[in-house]
Amino acid sequence: MDTASTARSREAIVDDLIGTVIISCQAGPESPLNEPRMLAALAASAELGGASGFRVDTPENIRAVREVSAKPILGINKVYRDASDVFITPTLEDALAIVEAGADLVALDGTVRPRPGGETFADIVAALHARGVPVMADIATPEDAEAAAAAGADIVATTLAGYTAETEWLSKDEPAWELLAAIRHLPVPVFVEGRIWTREHAVRAMDSGAASVIIGSAVTVPQFITQRFVAALESRTAGLAR
Repeated sequence: MDTASTARSREAIVDDLIGTVIISCQAGPESPLNEPRMLAALAASAELGGASGFRVDTPENIRAVREVSAKPILGINKVYRDASDVFITPTLEDALAIVEAGADLVALDGTVRPRPGGETFADIVAALHARGVPVMADIATPEDAEAAAAAGADIVATTLAGYTAETEWLSKDEPAWELLAAIRHLPVPVFVEGRIWTREHAVRAMDSGAASVIIGSAVTVPQFITQRFVAALESRTAGLAR
């Protein structure tokens, strides 16, 4: 494929997501929703609400979502391997599996941590770009973001802020505002993902320099949504009892 036309097609895919809401349709192993047809139904419902694309894990779930929607799919492939903390699409093989399943973009762990098998983030990006596939780097720190952008990432996202050893102190109730402020001027779009619980969070993210927002649990995980309401009422009850 011609390099110039490949770059243009990647840019067009990314442009379709700028300024929009992307919904993460995932479910943990304990969830009753953890099957392809259920996740596809969540995606279809989110599309009715105006979602412009979906973040989906595993080839099986990506194929199911593709059957019900033509919207862009940001694919990931969580694969856990011994001796590595990297599990979000850790290898090129894992990335190609979700591209073949129908993903339009691929999200990779974009931290500076070592990858399984000695592959590098830059190597995987180059291989996907050769196939016309844009790459989003899931990062945790400004250093991660800068390195990922320099290595060719088409998008960087705040996904892993709060979920790595050096960032685990971050609040689990708020998006990574300080990280966004530090990377908003990167030469590639910055997406905010992680702990967007309210409409106000989404608006603040865009006002603070995000190019798009990716929302997961607040839309597609009834267990967590319910827990937040229950916790709020329990806190109120405890306060009245004092």
